[in-house]
Amino acid sequence: MPEHNQSSFRLQSMSQFISENYILFLLLGYFLGSIHFKIGYVIIGILIWKRYRYWKTSRCPSGMKTEDNPKDQKQTPQKPIREHFERNKSLNVIVESMWPYVTTVLENTLRQKIQPKIRCVSKYLSSFRFINVDFGKKAPQVTALRAHADPEKKQIMLDLEISYNTEVKVDIGFTEGTAIAGVKSVKLEGTLRIILAPLMEEVPLVGSLTFYFPHRPVLELRWTGLSHLLNIPGLHTMSDKKIVDKIAHFLVSPNHLSQPLTSKFDVNELHFIEPKNVLRVHVIEAKNLIAKDILMKSSDPYVVIHGGKTIEKTRIIHKNLNPQWNEPFEILYSDLPGQEIEFHLFHKNRAIHHREIDQSLGKCTISTDEVSETKCLDKWIQLESAKSGQLHIKMERLKLLSDPTKLEEVLKENMQTQLEWNKEISTAVLYAVIEKARGLPMIQVRKDKLKPLAVVHASVGDSVKKTGSKVNNGEAEWKKRFQFLIRNPLSEELKLKVLNESGAPLGCVTVPLSRLVAAMDMTMEDWLPLELTEQNCDIRVKLQLRILTPYSMKPEQQESTPITQKKTKASLSRKRKSRTKVNKQ
Repeated sequence: MPEHNQSSFRLQSMSQFISENYILFLLLGYFLGSIHFKIGYVIIGILIWKRYRYWKTSRCPSGMKTEDNPKDQKQTPQKPIREHFERNKSLNVIVESMWPYVTTVLENTLRQKIQPKIRCVSKYLSSFRFINVDFGKKAPQVTALRAHADPEKKQIMLDLEISYNTEVKVDIGFTEGTAIAGVKSVKLEGTLRIILAPLMEEVPLVGSLTFYFPHRPVLELRWTGLSHLLNIPGLHTMSDKKIVDKIAHFLVSPNHLSQPLTSKFDVNELHFIEPKNVLRVHVIEAKNLIAKDILMKSSDPYVVIHGGKTIEKTRIIHKNLNPQWNEPFEILYSDLPGQEIEFHLFHKNRAIHHREIDQSLGKCTISTDEVSETKCLDKWIQLESAKSGQLHIKMERLKLLSDPTKLEEVLKENMQTQLEWNKEISTAVLYAVIEKARGLPMIQVRKDKLKPLAVVHASVGDSVKKTGSKVNNGEAEWKKRFQFLIRNPLSEELKLKVLNESGAPLGCVTVPLSRLVAAMDMTMEDWLPLELTEQNCDIRVKLQLRILTPYSMKPEQQESTPITQKKTKASLSRKRKSRTKVNKQ
């Protein structure tokens, strides 16, 4: 058997081996490892148990004898149910044993990650803190378990139906001893997905664990002192529902938490980390909407689109129950399983000095998998949570091309589309990796200091994204990925600004995107000298441009993948030679 087939067969066998019986033991091994218990002992125990199961099975009556005994044959279908019950029972025992360690991780997350982010929202929240954090001794219950193996992507998915309803104590305030609000009970029900990827042929067999909810879970919180919290400047426009929605979406797809199991694997290499797919969403029209303005017997509807990590909004159509928007939007999304595009319709509340939020007219969702299979989707969708109403949506999946000769053709095609829809659409997508810098002023950073060594502001037009760095050997290191939708790469440019922890500029650099159009494979990886600096400072970046084309556009071109999929020089050379032959012909 060829070496490649042997390796593929081994991975497939291993994924089946893990998904059928041993995922629970791997999860147990991971959490035991967090308390410095060697995972090797768990793996050895699995192998011994496997051998025992094989020996025990070999001593059982054969299949021929079972067929001869009608009583045994009738009892056979009940066996999987018994095994499934025992697995869930065993899993709940494991969850209960791990719960004290999980609550410690949750408390550290609140204090070390969530608390600094809340403080940055407003100057009025600069002294915000979690005073008491106690999630109780009652652990969540697992009511169902499903496992899916994908040998091609070298991953296993484990879906756990979670039910959690208990008393807790989470107090928040602005001084150490005085709490102004808190949560006294939590109810959580939903499907928690765990991805084990990538599968490896060495201990610990799996490179990382990824946790997230594919769909928004049911979350109910009982508050104490909520009215005092909502009176704080900057939060007075919030409501109980809005706060719960933000918390519920913290780990809902595409948001997720990936934890490496070995230092040899970098979670940034996971195939679903970077959004490699683009959808063009056309919000066309709606009909038979409910009337929220009782006097006028009408509504002022608009649509909010949630997809990937993008939130878009249509214009408001006043006094119309059958509005027409005809607006296109582009959405970047990754290969994380279970993603959806959500459409929420609202009636704009026009009351003066009215603190109520806009009223819902209904919502609907479309799975990204559905669009990926059909490439183009054009349908009317019945609105949920509404007595009546339908929304007309058209969605196209776009190809990513690395051929600069197609740019002019795409620009012309988009110009016609923009005239038809009366709105600009994207021509390309820019993938940028901000890696590290050298020569920046040395800054002593204490371990307990949360402020970064340096901050990078990356911007294309009005789209600005920023990230703080870590310190590695006295230099700034980001390893941060950004994506920008580009309308015209021939006229736009990427601007990078580097600031110190106090906000003072350390340098800047501008990269015209036309430089990428002329580069090999429309990709550039280099050290760029920073301008406006007193000393020689450089920043290392990797930039890649890809042209967006609908699958319906002809002639058909070959797809190209973004930065995460590396190409060899030999393959690039073959592509250039083939293009030369085609041009000569």
